[in-house]
Amino acid sequence: MALFSMSMQVLKRSEGRSSVAAAAYRSGERLYDERTATVHDYSRRGGVEHKEILLPEGAPRWCRNIGREAFWNTVETGERRKDAQLCRELRIMIPRELEPAERIRLVRDYLREAFVSKGMVADVCWHNKVASDGLEQPHAHVMLTMRPLTPDGFGPKSRHDWIPDPDGARHPDGKPVLVMSNRDSWNSPAYFDKCREDWERLANAALERAGSAERIDRRSLLERGLVRLPEPALRLAYYLHDLYGCMKDRFGQFQMAKHYQAVERAATGAFQRMEDTGMAPDKAAHMAGRFYGWFDRQLDRLRPAPEPERGHGHEHPFGMER
Repeated sequence: MALFSMSMQVLKRSEGRSSVAAAAYRSGERLYDERTATVHDYSRRGGVEHKEILLPEGAPRWCRNIGREAFWNTVETGERRKDAQLCRELRIMIPRELEPAERIRLVRDYLREAFVSKGMVADVCWHNKVASDGLEQPHAHVMLTMRPLTPDGFGPKSRHDWIPDPDGARHPDGKPVLVMSNRDSWNSPAYFDKCREDWERLANAALERAGSAERIDRRSLLERGLVRLPEPALRLAYYLHDLYGCMKDRFGQFQMAKHYQAVERAATGAFQRMEDTGMAPDKAAHMAGRFYGWFDRQLDRLRPAPEPERGHGHEHPFGMER
């Protein structure tokens, strides 16, 4: 079933984030962060099917053929504030009904139309992993610059202000209706809504070309008139369910090992005290017998209990024999 899923977040330096670290993790590469003098090595990470950097048409010479490490270090250098907003990250779920090559083409065309054509640089990585239903979950992580390119680096951020409506529209209480001074601003909510609409249109066109009857819909269940609760995303819970049995066995082994270590320490201390105090042989033998008896009882406690045998009588509805 094709699903619509798109999320956007801003990477902020005030939250301890680094665009170089984020790029290394999403691309599965080893990148050096010049600002923090830190190496972020995710070269052993799997699941990255494809990655590339998309530049706007007419990009300045300094960023042509630039590497991922050099590019994001340039972004970090250009942001001087300690609370700087470094970049945006867009996460898109790709319909699994599409072939791998078509998934790459779809995301590439969408990014060029919605973001790169506006002047943004898009660092995109196509990922794939197992979803909670056991099938593949193709998706893309896109890091988008927040400043336009200039011949020497980056220009000012594309912003907007809230101003009174030029047509004089007012609320019922008489207060003026506020509108955005720049509806094409990269920070505009209307712009992001348009991006969601564009992804729905392009993804459904790709599904139609692939001969699939599935379609994605950006609207909520309520907007579509569907009376049902949304299904929660399992994410980590799905993997914890599979790991529960293994973790339970490992924890039992750990507890048993700790118990044996305690027994060994108690035995070593007891025999050492017997030797230090010069205990009589008969009394030492008695104490050793008591200890070994206690040790055997501990082993009996660790053995699993046998399954109870069912009798031939009538069984109670709740499992108790009468």
